[in-house]
Amino acid sequence: MVGAGLSGLTGAYHLKERRVLVLEAGSVPGGVCRQGSFRGLAYPAGSAYFYYLGDPSWEAWYRGLGLPLADSLVDKPVSALFHRGRWYPDCFSKPGLQNLPLPCQAINGLLNLTDKLAAWEDAWDPFGSDKLPNPELDRITLAHFLEKEEGLPPQVTNILTPYCRSCLGAGPHAISAWAGLFFLMSEFSEKSRTAAFPGGNARIAQALAQKLSPPVRCGQTLVRLEPALHGVDLLLWDSQGDRGYRLQAGVVILALGKFAVRHILPSQAGWNLEVFNRFRYSSYVVAALCGRISLESPGYENWVVGEENFSDFIMSPRTPQAGEARVMTVFAPQPYAQSREALLRIQPEVKAKELLPAVESHFPGTAGEVEEIHLYRFGHAQIVPYPGFLTSLKGNIAQSQGRIILANSDLEGLPCIEAAIVQGQKAAHQARTFLTG
Repeated sequence: MVGAGLSGLTGAYHLKERRVLVLEAGSVPGGVCRQGSFRGLAYPAGSAYFYYLGDPSWEAWYRGLGLPLADSLVDKPVSALFHRGRWYPDCFSKPGLQNLPLPCQAINGLLNLTDKLAAWEDAWDPFGSDKLPNPELDRITLAHFLEKEEGLPPQVTNILTPYCRSCLGAGPHAISAWAGLFFLMSEFSEKSRTAAFPGGNARIAQALAQKLSPPVRCGQTLVRLEPALHGVDLLLWDSQGDRGYRLQAGVVILALGKFAVRHILPSQAGWNLEVFNRFRYSSYVVAALCGRISLESPGYENWVVGEENFSDFIMSPRTPQAGEARVMTVFAPQPYAQSREALLRIQPEVKAKELLPAVESHFPGTAGEVEEIHLYRFGHAQIVPYPGFLTSLKGNIAQSQGRIILANSDLEGLPCIEAAIVQGQKAAHQARTFLTG
């Protein structure tokens, strides 16, 4: 298994009856499921929450990992919107929608949209499927759907922009209407609940990693692989031992983003490598503002409208004791379609100096309470489901060619942990089928 993000860890977990060697280039497993610590306080430094759907199969999966789902449910209001100096709590529920600063016609249109999404909810389950319900919605942008087909004013698109940038990697004018509506379906749903652990989804990655033997081997970068007669040859670089070496495996699962896979796979592996150019990504920065921060925010997830430098934030703990250490995790998706290299040319100190004044401009006094800034750059990019991508992906890109199997959430085209988990499960099933004949 190459890659110890959530997809790779899940795949290895479902193959734990076999000897699975998990290789990770980074210093710790987890991928975007990162956790930070400030004075003993755990906080999410990446993927922060998931949806509790009440589905028996998902419940059994989490229970098998020893994760207490009942204790992880987030108290309402889960989401809150900050717009022009005012908070709008519970902004994705029907009562909350009616309080948004929008014309009555727009609010009625949003309420009708929630009813429409509720009717689609049971049928829209794309994970692991080669088919996409209502594929026509993947051909247009979310902004087009909202404004042209639903007749909603641009103010609605504007209010949803921070949500789309943070969750889907780009704004409503750049993402598929299908992808945007699928994510909003979870927010508007009366069936699903939001769940989160103190350190975010790193808790899930940690639970998976603890089930593996041998443990994840970190600091191992895959440079190249070649199909061999009875296996796959891997050329690796061990950053801890400062040496290169070779391994042979019966089956290799590449739980990596396709932007990396296309540089690793040889042309004779079986894929047309040009197909991986369909995958487009945005870059992400997460900043943890640490100190005795007194900011009061009504939601667990707090969305800020009209701010280019960041989209949303989470407070840990949500309700502090007097004088208690606290962390404000700020999510800062970078402008879509601008290269990741542009971000990497900026020194971390410069990025921190951009974020802190932006936070201060909305929440005066916060900057003076910040004692430390912990800056995280994601080692890989976030998949962007642009119009047409999901329909071109479904059933058109093979997950395996012989002994080489692909995984990662980007093969589902949706940047969420459920997509990563499903991909890991599918890859494990294909590996087991191949090895058992």
